[in-house]
Amino acid sequence: MALRHLKGFFDRLAIKKKWFRFAFKFMANVLLVDPDDNAFLALKGFLARGDHRSTSVSSAQDAMVFLHENILVDLIIVELKLEESTGLAFLRTLRNNYFFRTVPVVIYAAKPTHAQIQEAYDLGVQSFHRKPYLGSLIQEEIAKVQGQAWYWSFFEPDDEFCRRTGSSLLRRGAALEALIPSVKSASQASKEMAEKFLQNLGIADEAKQLEKQKLLLEISGLCEKIQEPAVPGLEECLKFLALCLQESRWSEFKEAADALNCFAILMSYRADIYKLEETTNQASAVLDRLAQNAVLRSLPPHEVHSMIPHLRDHEIDAGATLFKQGDAGDAMYLIDQGRLGVYIAVEDDPKPKKIGEIGDGDVVGEMALIKNSPRSATIIAETHVQMMRIEKEAFQRVILESPQMKGAVQALAENRSMDSINKRAGEIDISEWSKTAIEGVRKTGGRVPQGFLKKDEKSGEDIRREAVSIEHWNKMVDKKAFPVVSGAQVRREIRALKGCPVIESAAAAFALTTGGMVISLHPVMDLVESDSGLAFQVLQLANAVRQAKKKDLTTFIEDARLCVNFLGEKKLVVLSNSMPRCSESFMYLNEDANWHKHLKFLLATADIARFTCNQMEFLHIEEKAFLGALLHDIGKLLFLRVQPAGYIHVYLHAQQNNLSIGESEILHMDISSRQMAIEFIENKCLPTCYKNVIRWVEEPEAATEDFQLVSVVAIARYMCRLCKVGFSGEVNQKELLPLEHTQLWNSFQAHVFPSFNVSMFETQVRQRLRKF
Repeated sequence: MALRHLKGFFDRLAIKKKWFRFAFKFMANVLLVDPDDNAFLALKGFLARGDHRSTSVSSAQDAMVFLHENILVDLIIVELKLEESTGLAFLRTLRNNYFFRTVPVVIYAAKPTHAQIQEAYDLGVQSFHRKPYLGSLIQEEIAKVQGQAWYWSFFEPDDEFCRRTGSSLLRRGAALEALIPSVKSASQASKEMAEKFLQNLGIADEAKQLEKQKLLLEISGLCEKIQEPAVPGLEECLKFLALCLQESRWSEFKEAADALNCFAILMSYRADIYKLEETTNQASAVLDRLAQNAVLRSLPPHEVHSMIPHLRDHEIDAGATLFKQGDAGDAMYLIDQGRLGVYIAVEDDPKPKKIGEIGDGDVVGEMALIKNSPRSATIIAETHVQMMRIEKEAFQRVILESPQMKGAVQALAENRSMDSINKRAGEIDISEWSKTAIEGVRKTGGRVPQGFLKKDEKSGEDIRREAVSIEHWNKMVDKKAFPVVSGAQVRREIRALKGCPVIESAAAAFALTTGGMVISLHPVMDLVESDSGLAFQVLQLANAVRQAKKKDLTTFIEDARLCVNFLGEKKLVVLSNSMPRCSESFMYLNEDANWHKHLKFLLATADIARFTCNQMEFLHIEEKAFLGALLHDIGKLLFLRVQPAGYIHVYLHAQQNNLSIGESEILHMDISSRQMAIEFIENKCLPTCYKNVIRWVEEPEAATEDFQLVSVVAIARYMCRLCKVGFSGEVNQKELLPLEHTQLWNSFQAHVFPSFNVSMFETQVRQRLRKF
């Protein structure tokens, strides 16, 4: 972030320059080397649950190119069979490479031999797994590398550096940046020399010696320079480079020269980390002030930090006019020091009337930008005033880059009453708002290797369908033409679905798990019990097959694991190739509101539903409660499939207009996702108990069947919302009450034994949810 313009502002704030390391959540960068697209989609789904990044290449050669360009790879997962090579050959290449020899590697294969496994461990592989890999195993492998980043081992640890030198990390970062050009120059010169001497172009011995001496002097000078930023790994590399040069070991010399370039890239990343810490310190001061303003606090906190790079120093003398009533709004100001008077024109009086003062920490001029209206008052400096200014054009660019900022600003612009804005802003927790906004600075300020930026894996047909949906929704929403799509159209699209949609990464994991040599069905069962779309698909197909065979329409297989076993390997493979998919990207609102956070909410709800049955001694419905909780919100999958571009618009509209998600869905589509689910399940071979959960989970007191099961799922759902686990998909406009003070509990408490302690139960649930 370009925050150099803020220096004077922060100096005036007298921020104490104190360095400390932020406790960032570990986000691993994982590289998959496998030509199978399903393998990557599955891996991406597994890793996204832990907020890790992933990408894939298909060959060992591409993997080496990727490593040289991106460096920050925490873990490599390799298929044993690769294009034109093998996973073992790639591992040997890594272990013989000067720079990448310690990168953690996991290998997996469908049919490995004992000799292959032994050789992999001899080469220092972290683990060797049979294909397909499971999500739990991947998480275990990532846990092994947490806090052990091989690439930072080249540097002296920060705490030791500060203690030894008494210097700051910002100064260390500056020294690293100053050193990078010299390292790149030495790398380039060494590569050119290696190429020249390897080709043996008939260079005279005397000329060779002169070139060697010149380069040795450059390397020696570089060794002296690296003492200040303390990079022992680079110093060792330079010594090895000099040794190879003196002994004319040109192949090794060339490899060490390549390593120098890798060090230059790595040092750039390290310097950026130090700058990010300084940036976060500075930005937090601005965001704390922005949080005090009701209008700005109404903007989404995870996006508002994007205004900070556009702030510029501005000051005016006492008596000067900042702007006049009726002027066009061209900027917004954050006051650092000084006082300004607020004046308005009065009829039949040539002099404006003073109605108030503003000063340190206040924001002025924001409504003219948001409502695109003339200035509502004249602002005159009472003293010399120092402030920060953001231009209208910069403010508009920030809004255009974020649909959520755009929606929030539109909602504010349409709100005619400052009283209502102040009232709504008053319901927002200022400290939580600031915390979320500052976290946004950390997440977006961190430099992500280019290779780990998101890429599109959708099919051409999916891209076309989604593009049409995006264009239609954007056009209709901008016109405020409601409904955006008719309920009749949505119902036609729902009826046309062959089965319940499955998120693409889960479908890929299912295809990967069922597509190879299936030694055991247990991995398939585990996968099905961890995804709502897969669970629905398996339950529906197994019961349809069973009913067709037995001509019995009244009984069902209610256990998903039994359904997997009933279907068997062949039918599972057929199912994996036929299930409709939907893209999780269309549910992405921010880091905390997306499909993977919603799946976290579903799995937590399922776990608490099972726990609730255990605590209330409803052991006969324990497993049904787990599966019912997992399935209770499949309407969102249907929504994402038939109207992919609609979810974000619906959510933002609900958030900005104080509506429930259901109300916003009906406004936009004449039908809610709950109604979609209810209509979708009518003619499906799904056990009746799960249909009842889907129908009545939002109003369990109305349930005419399976009241106990529906209520248990509703309680589990409420507790997960109360504890704010994952993303429920709902808009929480206010804090939820403890369970014992709700209508939900009042309607259900007669069905538990009299001595049941609901307060203790709630405490136990809160403790249990900590693992999520």
